Amino acid sequence: MTENVQHPNAEARNAQEATPLRRSAAKDLSLINVVPKWGGAENASPIEEFFDIIEGTARIGNWTEADQIQVCALRLTDSAWEFYRATPELKDPTIKWEDFKAHFTQIFRDVLTSQFHFTELQQARQRKNESPRQFPDRCRILAQRTVPCVTDATLQ
Repeated sequence: MTENVQHPNAEARNAQEATPLRRSAAKDLSLINVVPKWGGAENASPIEEFFDIIEGTARIGNWTEADQIQVCALRLTDSAWEFYRATPELKDPTIKWEDFKAHFTQIFRDVLTSQFHFTELQQARQRKNESPRQFPDRCRILAQRTVPCVTDATLQ
C-alpha cells in the first residue's frame, strides 16, 4: 500500500504556478534609461520605432500617457528637441499621446517613397556580417516600410 504523500507547501506552490503573472500596480520610472535618445537625423532610426520602444516600456512600467509624453520629451535631442521646444501645443498638459505622436510623425516621417522601399526589398541580399536570423528580420522591416500601415479598411 503506497500513500500519496505531498509536501506541506505543495498546494500553495500548485496554486501559485496556476496563477498567471501579474504586473505590479506601481509605476516604474527607472525604465526611462531603456528608451534611447532620438534626434530626428536622417540616419536615425524611424520615429515609429522610437515610439514603439516608449510604448513597450510604458506597458512594462505602468506609465500613463502623460508619463509617455514626458519620457519622450526627455529623450529627444537635436532637431527633434528643437521641434518640441518650438511647438507650444506639445507642452499642453491635456494633449493625448496619439496627438503628440501625430505631430512628430508628420514632421519626422520617412520621406522616402514606398517605391524606394519596395526596390530595396526586391534587391535585398544577405550581407557578409549578417546572420541567417538577422536577414529575414531586415527583410520584414523593409516589407513594413513598403506597405503603408493604415487603420482604415477601405484604404487597405
